[in-house]
Amino acid sequence: MSRVRASSAPAPKGLKRPVKVCVRVRPVLEREVENGCYHGCIAMAHERVYISTEDKPVLIGSKDDPPPEGVKVYPGFDGLLDQDSSQEDCFQVAGRETVDGVLWGLNGALMAYGQTSTGKTHTMVGDKSRPGLCLKAAAHLFSEAGLLGSQIEVTASFLQLYLNHITDLLVKDGHEKKLKLREVVEEDFVDTRVEGLSSRPVKSMDDVEALLEEGNRRRQQACTALNASSSRSHAVLILNVTLWQGTEEENATDAKLYLVDLAGSERVKDSCATGDRLTEAVHINKSLFALQGVVAALADGNPFVPYRNDPLTQLLRPALGGNCCTTLVATVSPAQKHSRESEGTLNFASSCRRIKGEVFVNSVRKPRPWEEKPKEEPTKTEEPECPWASLAALDAASVMESQMLDTAHGQIHVLTCGPADGEAVLLLHGCPSDAWTWKWLFPPLLYSKYRAIAIDMPGFGSSPGTRLGSRSELNNAKGGPLDICCAVLDALGVQKANVVGYDWGAGIALSMALLRKTRVNKIVPFHPSYSPPKGENLGVMPVPVLVLWVKEDQFHNLTKWRKHFQALPSSKRELEVYSLGSRWKPGMSLGSDPQLGPQLQRRILAFLAGEVAAPVAGALEKRLEAKAATAAGQLVVHAQNVVVADALADAGDVAKQLREVADPTLAAVQQFKELWSAGRLAALYAQRLTGSSASSAALFGALPEMSPEALSDPNILVNLGLWSQAPEGWERMRHTPRYCVGRKVLVRQKVIFKPSDSDFMCVSSSGADRTTSKAELKGKSKENADTWLVEVTEAGGSRRMAEVPKAEVLRLNQRHDLAKNGKHVLLEDGLKCDYSSPLCRAKLCEIALALSPVVKNLDFNTADGGEAVQLKALEVIRKCLDIITFQKGLDRGRSCATCDDVAKMACHGQGHCHTVSSTMAAFLFPFAQVLGLDVKYRGGYSWGGVNMGEPADETVEVADSPERHQWLEVTLRPSLQSYVCDLWVADAVGNDALKWPISEAYQNRLYPNGSFNIGQQSCPEEATDLDLPEL
Repeated sequence: MSRVRASSAPAPKGLKRPVKVCVRVRPVLEREVENGCYHGCIAMAHERVYISTEDKPVLIGSKDDPPPEGVKVYPGFDGLLDQDSSQEDCFQVAGRETVDGVLWGLNGALMAYGQTSTGKTHTMVGDKSRPGLCLKAAAHLFSEAGLLGSQIEVTASFLQLYLNHITDLLVKDGHEKKLKLREVVEEDFVDTRVEGLSSRPVKSMDDVEALLEEGNRRRQQACTALNASSSRSHAVLILNVTLWQGTEEENATDAKLYLVDLAGSERVKDSCATGDRLTEAVHINKSLFALQGVVAALADGNPFVPYRNDPLTQLLRPALGGNCCTTLVATVSPAQKHSRESEGTLNFASSCRRIKGEVFVNSVRKPRPWEEKPKEEPTKTEEPECPWASLAALDAASVMESQMLDTAHGQIHVLTCGPADGEAVLLLHGCPSDAWTWKWLFPPLLYSKYRAIAIDMPGFGSSPGTRLGSRSELNNAKGGPLDICCAVLDALGVQKANVVGYDWGAGIALSMALLRKTRVNKIVPFHPSYSPPKGENLGVMPVPVLVLWVKEDQFHNLTKWRKHFQALPSSKRELEVYSLGSRWKPGMSLGSDPQLGPQLQRRILAFLAGEVAAPVAGALEKRLEAKAATAAGQLVVHAQNVVVADALADAGDVAKQLREVADPTLAAVQQFKELWSAGRLAALYAQRLTGSSASSAALFGALPEMSPEALSDPNILVNLGLWSQAPEGWERMRHTPRYCVGRKVLVRQKVIFKPSDSDFMCVSSSGADRTTSKAELKGKSKENADTWLVEVTEAGGSRRMAEVPKAEVLRLNQRHDLAKNGKHVLLEDGLKCDYSSPLCRAKLCEIALALSPVVKNLDFNTADGGEAVQLKALEVIRKCLDIITFQKGLDRGRSCATCDDVAKMACHGQGHCHTVSSTMAAFLFPFAQVLGLDVKYRGGYSWGGVNMGEPADETVEVADSPERHQWLEVTLRPSLQSYVCDLWVADAVGNDALKWPISEAYQNRLYPNGSFNIGQQSCPEEATDLDLPEL
């Protein structure tokens, strides 16, 4: 029989190259699903396969984007079959061209390769309801021959390679006879034949189906942890096809079709193989390793190919490097847990694509159908030119106006461009740098008719003066960056601006949005150098924020800064991360990079305009989820790790949703609320006190930290889901004065100091120097602003004006700030409070939830300023504290004075007045600002019994020392009414002692000595605190 080179005759349509490679993803298996969901590692788009090598979601903007870290891309496969593909789809994509080639006289091979349990046998053999490539190939041979009017003769052989031995699957007890391979050297290639292999004629697909059933009954299969019916041998079905067209013998073609079901590779620790199964796994992996070596040699064009390293490679020699048109179906699992094996399969498949060879048509002059056509150069899709490109080509100095502005803080140099009535964009440089660093952003802002304003900070660029410090806590210093920015806006007549900053400038932008929010629309911090100082809480960010980052920049660490990004309200924040790869160089101008620059320009403009940005490749915070079905038909959730944006209809919206950071704090709060509603907190606290529950520690530790500094705004609690709404009129209340005409204050005067005297605490020249509450503010002295005038009560009931030092009034009446040592707040008797501890977080969250229904009724705009609701809040907080006094005897099951953790005291404690007052202080101070409370920790003298109705001891004389009692004093804003909150007395007489007017408490039972007994300090005076007339 003669052979002619295929190139000498026309080629059948569709046959492209010697080895064709398709990838098939099987449906997920039940064992790969956890809690109804699995993480998918495979994405198919643009004739490419993307696989995530790490279990984290990532976004790929378009096919032209470089793959992000943790993703590998495999382009150029001939067919891609996803989980929903049918057996017919598989045949049409992977099998039909090869079978058509057999009809033209070309040898063909269909092979399935992949990890065990990825569906190779299903692909090749299938079942009666879903026939695989073997049966569909046979059916196609017979049907096409009939359509061509040709006579066809087919004989079939079926063998397996098990433990390196070839046996015949069509012979009874054939496994006992080991068959030998023999190489046959043809004119242009080397063929391999199996001596003694039987063959049977087949005339229909039914004959082939019966033959497969018979052979598969003899094939070695076993159960492993990865597959209940794992193939333990390589199986090859060989169809010898002779086709006559017409009556002339020389018109016949003779070709072979190899249908190969390779046993799957497996990791022994996953399959749990032992004994015989382990021996089988070793031989399977060894033979597949040899196969990989042969494919690598063929792909690299090596002159020596190690076919003889293993019987498998010898057997498949005609299919790989001989006269054969081969198609490989690489089968992979969609689950991330098997991504390593899937990656190995795709590497092997990619190598197969590079195999080159010549194919001959038997006895018929036909073209070489598998000859590869010259590759067409891919048309490069050029990045569309930015519409402001013509402006970018101009000299920046020609479009920018340089000005020196006279401000209250000295001369400041600025660069401006754009219409005077355009929306302002304030550009803030890093440290060290100057305004010209923004020249790459001038053209797009000018084109979009924004008014760009770039500042040279003092001492930088062309601005004279001393350089400002770049630390975040100095941003709001007098004459600092925020004052400079506002002064520049005022000088240019701009009320409100968008702010774009880099490094130091980005930190200034964040501070400006928090502290000068009436001057800011939106901010774009690029590589922010910023750590929130005291008084700046990112959780109450009032304006939209777009954070920009280039991940290769070694001087700006996104991992460290991400906690600050997550502190921003989820509805206000956006994060865009870019990658420069090897293009990144220290000191480079990121905005001037020809690829990155236009991306930054478009993204900033889209954010300022409120548009949905085009997706950019990079890490995602969430996975794209869709409904899917397992191989058994069970509905599950497919959570995809690799998302190709431009393959989606609504790419921008999807990318934005997937980039939204899942806030673990909000999730923890929601879980905590459910436990609180179910009444399960007491049991969890008990577990934490005994250290018996790690799960509660994890939950409590994920809750928000609520220190007095952190709770600077009630909207923080609303954003956390702990309060349903903020108090009405809170912003107005916080700017009301603390010292105005008519307020009752404590002052030091000579007073009568015996409680038994009817003029107790009244001013008397014969009295002793003590602290009295019988004083009322009237004004301040015209001659000396540091002297205030108060009206005091004299013995006998008369009233007169007295001059008192302003500093003394503030010392005795200003709210307190508790002492700290590192992260610990220091209290009485060695007690400490760590607001970051899990138990403290939990107790504060419990109090916040209990306060929520009370706060709904708190309206600072009412006539009494919400006084009744504020007093109710004190009762609610006290109720949440599981601490009692020693008045009812010692309870040894409770934390007592030997414990120094105030959080444990709050969960199940006992103590004297010092302990209960310290515990109440620790958990009241964080809520003081949001409830409008000025809290002071008091110490002093007490007399009489515990009960408020008991008569006083006639012999007592109050003194500043010794100190016999401690309590809290609370001044309500805006009413400025003051109350004693005494837990010791309340434990005996009830909640009236939690809201005890000082006019009663300091007259009948308590004397405040005014000392700072636990190291506390008076808070500094604020600008709005004073509203006193001059007298």
